[in-house]
Amino acid sequence: MKTIVVTKTIKAPIEHVFEAYTDHERLADLPMVISAKVVVPGKTEKNGLGAVRVVNGGLITLREEITAFERPHLMEYRIRDSRPRSEHELGRVEFVEAPGGTKVTWTTVFGLRSPLLAVAEPAFALAFRAIFKMTLDQVAKRAIAETAA
Repeated sequence: MKTIVVTKTIKAPIEHVFEAYTDHERLADLPMVISAKVVVPGKTEKNGLGAVRVVNGGLITLREEITAFERPHLMEYRIRDSRPRSEHELGRVEFVEAPGGTKVTWTTVFGLRSPLLAVAEPAFALAFRAIFKMTLDQVAKRAIAETAA
């Protein structure tokens, strides 16, 4: 199993950062994502607790369920199905007010099920770290734009 932790401070209020991050379908704005859809809406809001999102990245497809949703401080998710097949213990994104903005800490713990692919876990970890950073850069742009509006 590999653990990835990515942290970024975004110069926007916590409410704007949380909203920008939890707008699941905006993941499709990323260049490596073909589509991102909420296929089961959350219990109290579309992107909230219980929501299921499917992210199609071509070679990688993820079906994720939102397992914790505490606006505006926490969102957790679990990958319920994926291609390639993976084990996923934790997906946790924490939002904390910080001087000048919001500190976001994104943690995930995963492993690949196939013994053949398991040797590629370090490469997958590097790729996911880069994707998480790109995602948080996009979140920052949207949250800062919302703050300026």
